[in-house]
Amino acid sequence: MNKYILIFGLLLSGNIFADEPQAILWNSLAPGPAKLPAEININQALDGKRVVIPGFVIPLDALDGQTRDFLLSPRQGACIHRPPPGPNQLIHVTFERPVALPEIEQPVYISGRLSVRSEKNAFAQTGYFIQGDEAIPYPVKVAPAESIHSH
Repeated sequence: MNKYILIFGLLLSGNIFADEPQAILWNSLAPGPAKLPAEININQALDGKRVVIPGFVIPLDALDGQTRDFLLSPRQGACIHRPPPGPNQLIHVTFERPVALPEIEQPVYISGRLSVRSEKNAFAQTGYFIQGDEAIPYPVKVAPAESIHSH
């Protein structure tokens, strides 16, 4: 009997961790060849998955060092006056409650549920959306990119 309880417990234990965020990198958001247009080079398999991804925050509603609505970019120093990354390299992120903004040159890990969702705002076209669960500071201080100082 104990053997069946153990087997049943092991079978169910996979479900306990089934909704743990999957760590992803930016290249997994654009799975096709580089020559494919960014608008269609989207990873549909990630739709609905809980993920954690590092990136740089481009606030859309910065207020007192916090934000609830921002774009997440793989590149440091993304600015309105420069061409933005393609839609498969920009994620629109929202949080229910404001999260602290990192310094502009510091990346942050964002954890939440990823959706394949095309949106256009004043800054850029995005191909993904994350309803944020957590913003986790990057553990290492990153030196500013030269492009940040060229404004």
